[in-house]
Amino acid sequence: DSNRFARTVALAVAEGSGQDFNPLCIYGGSGLGKTHLLNAIGNYALLKQPGTRVRYVTSEEFTNEFIDSLRADKASGESRINEFNRKYREIDVLLIDDIQFLGRGDKESSKEEFFHTFNKLYQDKKQMVFTSDRPPRDIKKLEERLRSRFENGMVTQIEPPDLETRTAILRAWAEKENITCDLDALNYIAANVSENIRKLHGAFIRVLLEASQSKSNVTLPLVKHAIHYITDAQDEKKYITIDEITTYICQHYNIN
Repeated sequence: DSNRFARTVALAVAEGSGQDFNPLCIYGGSGLGKTHLLNAIGNYALLKQPGTRVRYVTSEEFTNEFIDSLRADKASGESRINEFNRKYREIDVLLIDDIQFLGRGDKESSKEEFFHTFNKLYQDKKQMVFTSDRPPRDIKKLEERLRSRFENGMVTQIEPPDLETRTAILRAWAEKENITCDLDALNYIAANVSENIRKLHGAFIRVLLEASQSKSNVTLPLVKHAIHYITDAQDEKKYITIDEITTYICQHYNIN
């Protein structure tokens, strides 16, 4: 359920029926599957139409490639920028990961280049999909003209999976590894590791290592010992006090 809507929209885009979802902006925290979904769009588009011209890059790669083209122009006198433009403007699907990094730094020329690339593809009705760790409105250094264009398409979020989904994921991993796990042990992992799938997988691998070393099944006591580094850190700070809230507010507004 946490990514059902994003997956539905992504599938429509990959099939070519999501003409109104251009650009598609997918945002969410780290380790929730944005990059997997982005690559799935490109792979499925190629599967449906093998001749489709698809390009996947991170925003950092886009920026670095553009800067390298500029430097090569100055060094050799050849027009590498034209080659760069053809590479990104004569395609059918552009997939850019971590678009929030485009708003950082002072690389104004690369931002300008991206703006013109975006406009060219949009005018040609070519599909664009971007991912970021926050919605476009919260990318502070993103130019307003780009932010408005992003929001003119479809913006969708991938949220952290709920407890039932995390438990189901753990059960699937256990079955894949052919490991016997007590249900209460899996529930304990799922209840204490909720931020993202990457961290959940790290905790699961730690549990498997502990079980392997002790040559035992995955039980609740074993899990508690294996991931105590997570639960101990959480127990250190269970709540925020009224005094802490008061102090923070006073500091923020510079009042006593």
